[in-house]
Amino acid sequence: MTCEQVRPLLPELAEGGPRTAGPVEVHLASCPACSRELARYRSLILGLGGLRESDLEPPEALLARLLVELPAQLGLGRHGFVRRASSQERLQHAALSLGGAVVGATAVGLLWWRAARRTMAPTS
Repeated sequence: MTCEQVRPLLPELAEGGPRTAGPVEVHLASCPACSRELARYRSLILGLGGLRESDLEPPEALLARLLVELPAQLGLGRHGFVRRASSQERLQHAALSLGGAVVGATAVGLLWWRAARRTMAPTS
């Protein structure tokens, strides 16, 4: 097997579990690059497994800080109200929505037409 064939299989191999030796294992024994990649995946899985065991409590001031900073990050006003879209923006949104509906209706129509053609086609 080649590295290109083995690399997509590495995440599954990293999870462990009993496996019979096969061509993938033979490749891993002879390819240091793929072996290092497998070791990285196993290290990541062990690290993520350790997160289940730790309960981290956020600092008490975090909620207050988020309530102050979040409205500014989201573009909300001082009192948390969303700004109104201009008439130009509303027109653009309406045009895009209408275009999406037309594309969807066309796709459904084409699928229906193809299905109708198949049922009406003479069989030999």
